[in-house]
Amino acid sequence: MKKVTLGLAVVLSTAAILSACSSGNSESSASSANASSNGTEKSEKVTLKFWYPGTDEILTGAVKDVITKFEQAHTDIHVEPTFIPWADYFQKLTVAYSGGLQPDVHGLGFGQLISTVNQGKYLDLTPYIQKDQWAGEKDFFPDILEAGQYKSGQYGLLLPEIRPLAWRKDFFKEAGLDPETPPKTFDEIFDFAEKLKVVNGGTTERAGIDIQTSNGEQSYLSLLFLLGEDFYDADGNPTFDSPKSIELVQKMVDLYKSGAIIPSNQQQINGTPFQNSQAAISFTSAQGIAELRKTVGEENIGWALPPAGPEGERTALMLGTFLTAAQKTKHPEAAWEFIKFFFEDDNVLEFTTKTGAIPPLQSLKDDYVKLGPAYAAAFEALNDAKGYGASGNWAINVKYLRLALEEAYNGIRPVEEALKANADLAREEIESAK
Repeated sequence: MKKVTLGLAVVLSTAAILSACSSGNSESSASSANASSNGTEKSEKVTLKFWYPGTDEILTGAVKDVITKFEQAHTDIHVEPTFIPWADYFQKLTVAYSGGLQPDVHGLGFGQLISTVNQGKYLDLTPYIQKDQWAGEKDFFPDILEAGQYKSGQYGLLLPEIRPLAWRKDFFKEAGLDPETPPKTFDEIFDFAEKLKVVNGGTTERAGIDIQTSNGEQSYLSLLFLLGEDFYDADGNPTFDSPKSIELVQKMVDLYKSGAIIPSNQQQINGTPFQNSQAAISFTSAQGIAELRKTVGEENIGWALPPAGPEGERTALMLGTFLTAAQKTKHPEAAWEFIKFFFEDDNVLEFTTKTGAIPPLQSLKDDYVKLGPAYAAAFEALNDAKGYGASGNWAINVKYLRLALEEAYNGIRPVEEALKANADLAREEIESAK
């Protein structure tokens, strides 16, 4: 992978922010027979409480399938899953940790891990990886493995998801556009969005493009990365009030005013407009629209790398879900066995095939890509992908960026004023935290 930026950070402010194996089975099978019978776990059955973000049936079914296989191979360990909507997940997890009721193993979103890894909540998996001489460590794509690292510790393993361009071929046909030809340039994204919108009586029945207007930094970043910029710099200072960002947000607001964007929340439980067949184009993961692909048919959904920005950038946004364990779990060996089992080659390939996440193991690339165009596009996009950069000010920047975007969309402030005022507030908070 030639450019994947996935650094972890120490984040100082997180209160307002919620928001993507063994290469052979013989080693894992040998260790699993004895893994949960070390120390105090030898003579009694262990129950692991496992929380995972997301409640759609495809995802929960895939997780339950892994659990069933794990329990069959580890008869002395029972895994008790709890599925929580993304919108509520981090708050509930934070409350659980505060009360000492945290699950033994749980998922964490990309931003969630980097905003809390410095708090001493999570188990460092490094000693367990080293003890088992876990082959999966070398099979992981290095940058994806590093995404879960902090101060030489491994605090999570990432199930990555990436945001290439997806479009509805059937909607393209209705609009008189070639269903096999998506936008190829940054400017064409906006041109296509106008052509693809369906507005009747002043009401948008179908958006031209899926851009979330509340908690909407992810769709904004998918576009900003194509301009070669980020929303904060290497020192963690906000840059979302730059001229390019202002121009971009003005274009987004213009689409909103013209009816080419439907108001939506990035975290809404019922899914985004594209997931609900209410938008024609989206920067989304195959994981995010697994149910849509099932209902409308794979043949009606196209996949490609993001369109080229003015300087040729086709950088895709990368996120994902980490699996991690609580530092205070009473069953660290069993927790590690479950996480390790999840990332065994057969298991992670089956899980990612079902859900649309990307297997982080290099040995699985060929098996995954041949499954279809969505899978091939996702892996190709890994060559030029970018996640949240390392910064202790991540949460502060996200908070004020969200406020700026919502003010701009809702006409509370003109675009430039909204971005500049909130960037200044971010700078003031960053300075006061020093």
